[in-house]
Amino acid sequence: MQAVIIAGGKGTRMAPLTQTTPKPMLPLLDRPFLAWMVDRCRAVGITDILINVHYHAHQIEDYFGDGGAWGVQIRYLREETPLDTAGAMKLAEPYFTGDSLLVFNADILTDLDLQELIDCHRTAQAQATLALTRVTNPTAFGLVELAETQGGGNQVVAFREKPTPEQAAELGIDTINAGTYVLEPGIFAQYDHGQPLSFERTVFPQLLAQSQRMAALIWEGYWQDLGTPQKYYQAHLDSLAGIMPYPIAEYATEIAPQVWAAPTAEVHAQAILKGPSYIGEKVKIGAKAVVPEGTVIGQASLVDRPLEPGIYPAGTLAI
Repeated sequence: MQAVIIAGGKGTRMAPLTQTTPKPMLPLLDRPFLAWMVDRCRAVGITDILINVHYHAHQIEDYFGDGGAWGVQIRYLREETPLDTAGAMKLAEPYFTGDSLLVFNADILTDLDLQELIDCHRTAQAQATLALTRVTNPTAFGLVELAETQGGGNQVVAFREKPTPEQAAELGIDTINAGTYVLEPGIFAQYDHGQPLSFERTVFPQLLAQSQRMAALIWEGYWQDLGTPQKYYQAHLDSLAGIMPYPIAEYATEIAPQVWAAPTAEVHAQAILKGPSYIGEKVKIGAKAVVPEGTVIGQASLVDRPLEPGIYPAGTLAI
């Protein structure tokens, strides 16, 4: 199996954080988010990874190189002009081996069981299998309507545009596209190379129109779209609190309850630390510092005064 990570977007809703950094390279607790996605692929035995890049593409390419340091092979698909959510799949076609494709949107934090999604796809013998999640306010999303199959699985039967509250109540649907798929590579053969292509508006509806089998796995675990600064901050808090099982312990130490510090951080014994919070690489926390709950301090920062909760980017100076 191969993986394709869609990582070429500008992340305009995340500005100014994305003014000089592609959104997938923004750090989640000191690590580029995209590094976590590469690790997840390797954890299920997928080592052939294709990454679509466009905005500040060189940052992603320079950081990962050929993927050898991560135990994988990475190749890059450069979009000269934006090609929408599925357009990169045509760029990837020369690299397809014929195996199924595990496809990610590079702005979703989730504890989705990737092996369960892969197994669901194989059991259903589907052309496409979508991970879905439930939402409390379906009016903000396009909805995915399902029917149960004889074998007990879920079959996608329709895609619904963002409903009004009245329509949502009538439909009784709360499942949305969760941004992770298993796809058969042949479904892209019908589309032209170099043209914008959308999963949501074109590829998936056409599969239904062609009576192709589309399966779905409803994931009841953690799911967060990192599309806004508020959600990005919430993802940090959820990871620190253990709501999202992010692997912090692999590169940081819990020095107080829900207070995590990188190995190179220096924390004065008189500093006041409250969790959940995170202290990054080469950060110095002075004697007069107060780090309140809900604080994330980026690498190479100096703090020696009380802070307010929030994310402090790398190189912060607070004295």
